[in-house]
Amino acid sequence: MLEEGDVIELVAGMEVYADIPEHFVFANKRGSYNLTHHNIVLGGDFDYLIGKYVVIKTVSDGGCDEPGNYYPSGHHVYCAKLDDRSVKVDFYQSGCFTATIKDINPICKAKLEWVLPTELKPC
Repeated sequence: MLEEGDVIELVAGMEVYADIPEHFVFANKRGSYNLTHHNIVLGGDFDYLIGKYVVIKTVSDGGCDEPGNYYPSGHHVYCAKLDDRSVKVDFYQSGCFTATIKDINPICKAKLEWVLPTELKPC
């Protein structure tokens, strides 16, 4: 399972959740650029989401434990794109979800560093 700091590469054909304009998802929202978080397949209109990402968070969530309706939680992976950290996607690595990428391996590991702005004096 992926961990925080893992760097992965997302390629065409993979399915993820992303914030996209409503007109891509809903027939009654033609021309709407309001964002909705929805599953999409990378490629075509979503080529800009293809690339290298760093895993920024992982959690176990999404399950359901209602009588007669049991689904286990999955390994939920949240990522930020390396060349534009404002671009974020997420997907599941396990479980029964629409955006699941089960066979993905890290290509390297990132290291988080905290840097003080130059105008601040040392603490």
